[in-house]
Parts: sequence; C-alpha cells; structure tokens
Amino acid sequence: MKYFQQQRGMTLIEIMISLLIGAFLIGGIIQIFVNTKQTYRMQENLSRMQENGRFAMEFLTKDIRIAGYQGCANLSSITPNVIVQVASPNPNPLPSSLTGGVGKAVSGTNNVAIDWDASACGASDACIANTDVLTIHTSGPCGGTLTGNMGVVNANIQIDAINTCDIEAYDILMLADCSSVDIFVATSSSLGSGKETIAHASNQNSSNNLSKTYGTDAEILKYSSFSYFIRTGASGAPSLWRLNTAQNTGGTNPVELIEGIENMQTLYGEDVTNDQSVDYYVSANQVVNMENVISLKITLLVQSMVDNLTSEPRAYTYNGTTITPTDNRLRRVFSSTIAVRNRLP
Repeated sequence: MKYFQQQRGMTLIEIMISLLIGAFLIGGIIQIFVNTKQTYRMQENLSRMQENGRFAMEFLTKDIRIAGYQGCANLSSITPNVIVQVASPNPNPLPSSLTGGVGKAVSGTNNVAIDWDASACGASDACIANTDVLTIHTSGPCGGTLTGNMGVVNANIQIDAINTCDIEAYDILMLADCSSVDIFVATSSSLGSGKETIAHASNQNSSNNLSKTYGTDAEILKYSSFSYFIRTGASGAPSLWRLNTAQNTGGTNPVELIEGIENMQTLYGEDVTNDQSVDYYVSANQVVNMENVISLKITLLVQSMVDNLTSEPRAYTYNGTTITPTDNRLRRVFSSTIAVRNRLP
C-alpha cells in the first residue's frame, strides 16, 4: 500500500488575496505618512508665520513708542530749534523729517508706487507697489551729559569721555534739557583730557549758534529717522525692511528685518481737538497735520514661505477687501494699535 504525503503550500488565489491585502495596508500606511507630513508642513508654516508676524510687529511697536523722543523735553510742548543744513562733503541725505516739520514724530506714504525712492529701496523698482511706507523720527540717549556750562552759544560741546557716544562727523545730534532742544550736524568729534569735544560749525549748519548756552543738565542724543517698507528679500519673498536715514550706519543700509511680510497698511490717529484722544484714523494722504498724530493702527499681511500648502487657492480678507490669490500659500493678518507716547503729555 502506498501512502501519499499531504501537499503543503498556498494556492495562486491565496497569494493574490494576500498581495491585495498587503497593497491595501501599504497604501494606508503611505496615506497616513503623506497626511502626517502635510500636517507637519502646515503646522510648521503656521508657526513660522506667527513668529514672523509677531517679530515684525515687535520691531514696529518698539520704534513707534519712542517716536518723537527728545530727552525730558516734550515734543507736544517744545519744538526743537533746527540749524541743520547739510552741505558738501556730507555723505548723508537730509532726513525728510528735518525739511518737512520737526514737530512730526511719524510720517508716511500711502500705497507707494513700485519705484518709490529707489535709493531708499536699494535698487530701481525694488519696493512693492501698493504697500505703505512708515517713517519714524526720534532720538536716542547715549549717556552723554555736558561736563560744564557752555560759555557762549557757539561754543563746542564737551561731554565726559567715559560715556562716549561714538559720535562721528556728519552725525545729526540733539542737545536737550527739559526746556529747550537744538538739532545740528556734528562737524567733528575728538577725545582728549577725559572729554569728548563735539563741534557744530556753520559749514554744515545754517549757523554755529545754538538757541542758548546749555548747562550740565543737558544731554546729547543721536537723532534718528527710520523708514519701514516692503521690498523683495534675499529669499525672493516679500520682506519688511528698515532704512536709517539720519546717521552714518557703518554697514548695510537698508536692512532686511523679517521675511514673508507681504503688505503693510498704516492708519494714523489724529487728535484735532487737542484733548489727547484720537478723533479719527485715516491713511497718510488724508492726515491734516502729522504733528497731531498720537496713535497708529498697523496691519500686516504675512504669507507662508512655502507654496502648495493648500489643495486650491485660499481666499483671504485684508484691508477690507477679499482677495483670491494665484498661489496655494497660507496667509494671516496681524493688527495692532500703538500709541505715540512722546506726543502725549
């Protein structure tokens, strides 16, 4: 009698079913991986947008809050005496704040043309059209106080060299106490005998006479004028830039601050009744007098640095208008109302 060994193995149908089940499982795993990766990309770009918007607003807020600072003298009650008259060979352009009224703490341009101030943007046609430009006029203390009373109004200014302010020729300076302010160009600065001596000759100023002889309660401040605007950055994305228009920067100027800032719109809160309360908010071209501006509303449009985050273009509302973009980026709007503190008593 013959005994036959039982056949072992899998049939073709069983193999095909196993392959089909395996394909479904692999497809599910791939789908989970793709979805997880897309979720990660979304979260990463949302976080980065949040960070960019927060940092951009922080830069603007910090400078707006110190706009119009001139020591203990209050811009709302004391108008500086300006003798600045930039002449050759001064390499610095005269800030617009010194030619258009020194009582202004802020100024701006509404919906600029693409070639707005090509020298400021760094290249022709570099600024992004239909975005706002905000300029902030202020000064910063450097610890420089007078070592003695000035004998005459045209005397050189001397401060303690221990608190040297790194002042260079052609820097625009403020000399201020609590009752008076003078703005002038430093024509030279030198160290000696524990003092820093600053000259203000008439070859760069309309006069070498200040408004009065200042005492030891006066301090030297560096005058600054910053312009914020939107321009294409190094990565090819729109960015927030800042230009220093009042000092020798000794480095790159303008400076790219934050990438991914697609638009900036600014409304100016004007106090026309002089009651220290905003009467209305308007764009720069509608402001009656920039000296009355005591508050700003800043709105930033921030885009993701990566495209193809959404399956189709996602509409967004900015500055009262709903827009459907041509790309698949994410966008968020950041808004803040900021007081110009040095315009308030």
